[in-house]
This record gives sequence, C-alpha cells and structure tokens, in this order.
Amino acid sequence: MGRSHTIPPCSLVLAVLLAAVSGCKSAADEACLGQFTSAQAVVMKVEPEDLASVSASVAAVEAAQDTCRTAGRAGEVEELAKARAQLAAHRDRLVRRNELREKQREIAPEELARLVVNGDPNCPKGQGYLHSRSGKRIVCSGPQPVDMTRAQAEEYFRGRGYRRQPESNEGELRFEYGAELVVLRYDGEGAPRCVILYPPPDRSWQEMTARLTGIAPARLKPNQPIVRAGRAVPFTLEESPQKVVAQIGSCG
Repeated sequence: MGRSHTIPPCSLVLAVLLAAVSGCKSAADEACLGQFTSAQAVVMKVEPEDLASVSASVAAVEAAQDTCRTAGRAGEVEELAKARAQLAAHRDRLVRRNELREKQREIAPEELARLVVNGDPNCPKGQGYLHSRSGKRIVCSGPQPVDMTRAQAEEYFRGRGYRRQPESNEGELRFEYGAELVVLRYDGEGAPRCVILYPPPDRSWQEMTARLTGIAPARLKPNQPIVRAGRAVPFTLEESPQKVVAQIGSCG
C-alpha cells in the first residue's frame, strides 16, 4: 500500500497546520502556536503503515485543536479539523485492515471447525465475519465490553488501537482513541461495575454506547435503564455543548 494512497502527504497536512499559525500574538495564541509546532513535528515523522504513529499524529492535532479552541481562534480550529479528519480516516482504515488481517490469518482445519460451530470468543457477541480462505461465516461469541474482565478489556481495547492512559490503576482502566475515552471501574475480578464513555465529537453517543453494550442504537434512550439479559442496568447521559458523558452501571 503506497504512501500516496493510504494517507495524505505530510506536506498537505502540514500546509493546513501552517496556515493556521499565522498572526499568533497573545499569550493564548502563543500556546496555540506551541501546540501547532508540536503537532507539526509529530506529523512530519508519521509512519503511514504504523497504527501507533498515525494515532499519535491524530492526538497531537487534537491537542492543538483544543488549545486553539480555548484561545478563540475559530479559523485555526476549523483548519485543524480538516487535518484531523484526514489523519483519523487513515487511522480508522489501518484499524479495520489490521482486524481483517487477524481474522483472515491461516487457521488449522480443527480450529476453523470449532469456530464455525462454537463462534469466536475473541469478538463481542452479535458481530461476525467471513473467513475468506474458506468462505465460512463465523459468528462472535465473546462478551460485550461492558461485561469484560480487566484482562479481557486490556486485550480488546489494545487490539483495536486504543491507548491505555497512565492514570489507569487497580480499580480503573482508562482507554483513549483520539477524542474518545472509555473508563471501566472494577470492584473485583468480574465485569466492571461502572463504564463511563466520552464519545468523540464526530460520533453519536447512541452509536458508541451500542458498541459497548451490544444494544441497538434505536433502543437506547437518555437517562433510561438499559435492559440486558432481562436485567435493567442504570444509564445516565449528560449532554452539553462542551461534552457528552454516558454512564453505564453503578457509577455513583
């Protein structure tokens, strides 16, 4: 996969970034300029085929965007959004490609037969995929993210390109993917008692909550319990122009 076909040339993204730094004068503008300089350095060194490198470039652009938004520089924020969209789209393509490669790996006939009959426990129930080498349809039989143990959550989120935040500790796991943040709070060895979701600005809370719970987006209602396996699970939603926060489970 050639660079020109997988990610916009660095010069194109940098042109967007450089266009936004002209005229920085105030203290807030200087902070904006500093973030731009940092973002430029990261973008210049991006490895188009490395998911971690591309994700880091998205995070750097988002950090500059947040700083310039605080400075009230609407023009720069808009231009940064364009750069972020280019980089984030390529990041998402890499994630999907990596997942597909993992799914299409060479599987022993015995393992393939087991997966066809019993399902794949390494992906959430309700999903599925076609094993291209054999043409066999394999359904997923694993737990939803809101039901995962710490070890399962670590494997699931890391495998999809999320970064575990250093603030994570024994009772709480924090995973970020660009502007998205998922917090899982544990009291023991089982499923988390509370899951907190901060959706990215370009995705609806319904879509992102559905990914965590396996519940269809149309069935999710603000501040109404989520019914899973015949059990009502508390669900609260905080919406404002600044942020959206969804809480699932006992988060009080």
